[in-house]
Amino acid sequence: MCRSMNYPSLQECRGLFEEYKVPSTIKTHCEAVHKVATFMAEELAKNKLQNKLYDEFKIDAHLVSSFSLLHDFMKAVVLERLGDAPYFYTPTVEEKEMHQQLRQKFAGMSETKVAFLILNDKYPPFAALFLELDELTRNPNVRTSNEARLVHYVDWRVLGNKIVPLQERMRYIYERYKTWITKNNLDWNVIVKDQEEYERKLFNQLPFKPDELQNYIKI
Repeated sequence: MCRSMNYPSLQECRGLFEEYKVPSTIKTHCEAVHKVATFMAEELAKNKLQNKLYDEFKIDAHLVSSFSLLHDFMKAVVLERLGDAPYFYTPTVEEKEMHQQLRQKFAGMSETKVAFLILNDKYPPFAALFLELDELTRNPNVRTSNEARLVHYVDWRVLGNKIVPLQERMRYIYERYKTWITKNNLDWNVIVKDQEEYERKLFNQLPFKPDELQNYIKI
């Protein structure tokens, strides 16, 4: 549901990238998700007649814009080494130092929980959106804001900085995180079906199909 809250501007979001020395590979992914999520939120906002019938697609496009830009900005905290697969990236000295500091300070925490802790003092309701992302990853039936649900879906449509079919992205996620999925007893088939159903309902509100998304926006 659309909401009124205090949240960082895009300039402030990018300032956080600099403050926390976010590696360029992660920034590139965040920028790609931001571009797609903002476009889709704006398209949903145009479809006011349909949105009167479907409360789950009443979305604050400005909130989505800031949230999607920061959605993964703490991703490095869960990486043992910044240059490992799938990034194969040579980090700077500053990035390495910040990575070590964050890993020590937030040992064992997910990137979403770390983002929540960093943002909670200044932007409490906004920071809570990151906890919603964390819950969505574990439980597709959890009730969340419309903005978090949209960003979660878009994140699963963007691999690196490329728009890919949902099924392809979910195969990639399962292959990469299979051990974590099994350890946490997640029912992957239920998660897949939930995402497919959300995608179906989402694109019923839009003038194009899921496989046409890349024709409408270039990232």
